[in-house]
Amino acid sequence: MDFNSHISNLQKFIPAGSKYPPALTIGLVVFLTFLYLLDFVVPVNDTIALSPRALTSIDLNRLSLYPLGHLSIFHLVFNLLAIVTPLSIFERRHGTVYTGVVLNLLAVFTALLYCVLGLVFYPDAKVLGASAWVFSFSGFFAYKESLIKPTYTISPSYSLPTIATPLVPILIIAILVPGSSLLGHLFGLAAGYALAYGVFTKLVPPSNVIEFIEQKADRLIQLIPSVFVYYREVDAKHIRTQDDYVSVLDNDVLPVTEEHVPGATFQGQGQVLGV
Repeated sequence: MDFNSHISNLQKFIPAGSKYPPALTIGLVVFLTFLYLLDFVVPVNDTIALSPRALTSIDLNRLSLYPLGHLSIFHLVFNLLAIVTPLSIFERRHGTVYTGVVLNLLAVFTALLYCVLGLVFYPDAKVLGASAWVFSFSGFFAYKESLIKPTYTISPSYSLPTIATPLVPILIIAILVPGSSLLGHLFGLAAGYALAYGVFTKLVPPSNVIEFIEQKADRLIQLIPSVFVYYREVDAKHIRTQDDYVSVLDNDVLPVTEEHVPGATFQGQGQVLGV
């Protein structure tokens, strides 16, 4: 499978004129790196690792925070490299606050699936890592790309439904990294499909609520360095509500408002969610 071609297809979803990196995407990269280093000083991973028992013990913070922790530098770097492109594309087309809300919904949806099944089959298995998000966005974009290209050619004799292409890296990782969480990856993928099919639509705050939040936080938004772009809801909602990537691939431009203002390691038998 030509993954370079797949990335090239994803690039089509980026609105024209988006030459600066999105603020949330860059902020997440910095924050995940900071937490990884902080875990050498204080046991961050111990407090956010997700296990199925988190659901029954009402330790609900773990349901949304587990993607922030990583067990090794390889684990961290792999996930950062894998998530930057799809998350950047998503943020540019959907807005910064909207993307932040979606990240949380994806994490919780994946965690609930993992915990419900895990209470029966693997009650003590712990997972960490942003690959839940990586495969969620893989599923989301695979669905969007399938609207343009239903099948993906592997060889002259074989093809694969485009919507199923994320299953390939999931299976490869499961084979090459036995300690990774196959179910965690599959549930992350399921969350991405749910997002693509509009399951989360009513769970995201309305545009007027997001705009109100942005107005109140405007001074903080203006502190974002000018080399990064904050995508405001007032601009993003117009392109997002079309919900049709096919009709806007070549001509649509998302107007943006750029603010130019200067300005101890996890122990136990956990699983790596995403190497």
